Parts: sequence; structure tokens; C-alpha cells
Amino acid sequence: MPLRNWLRSQIHHGLAAVAALLLLSLPAAVAADQLSDVVALEAQCEHEREVRIKPLRDMEIAKCKADSNNDAAYCERFWKDYGNPTRTLNGTMTARMFDDLPVCEAAFKARKALINRDGN
Repeated sequence: MPLRNWLRSQIHHGLAAVAALLLLSLPAAVAADQLSDVVALEAQCEHEREVRIKPLRDMEIAKCKADSNNDAAYCERFWKDYGNPTRTLNGTMTARMFDDLPVCEAAFKARKALINRDGN
């Protein structure tokens, strides 16, 4: 009979340990899910921005190449980051284009919420 009681207590302690590990790993799993959701929103934002910026960038490259004084490779290099934030003469930064798309605003809010949650 004592062996049976000892075995039951060992099983009970083992189950308790497994339950504790599962409970402790749950917040990490939730955080990983939230992080992957934020990353997915940010990727969708970048894709939608690129869809809107590409025709504008291509137009600027074409205008640059139309000038016979410009080298085609120069035009490609100069305009490759069109739509990204740039530093102005007084040192401030311009906003990146199409950052006000709903998916971009949602991505920003989700990232901010994730940072604030991790910071507390």
C-alpha cells in the first residue's frame, strides 16, 4: 500500500510540474502570436505602400532618364528610395509616403500596444 501512495504522490507532483510549465509558457506563446500578428500587419503595410509608390517612382525615373544629361544608372540609384522618409535641410525628417493607409495605422497601433505591454 505505501508504494501505491508514493506512486500517486509522484504522479501528482509530475502533473503539477507539467501544469506549471504550461501556465508559465502560455504568456510567451501569446506574445509570440501577437508579435507575428504585428509583423504580418507591418508586411501588409509595406506591400500596400509599395503598390502605390512604384508607379510614382517609375514616373520620376522616366523623367530623369528623359533628360539627356542624366545617366540611366544614376536615375535608378537616385530615385530608388522614393517615398521613404528623408532628412530636410534643417535636420527634420519628412514623413514616408502612404504611411496613413489604414493597414499602416493599424500596424503602428499594434506595434505600440505590443511595446507598451512588454514594457509593463
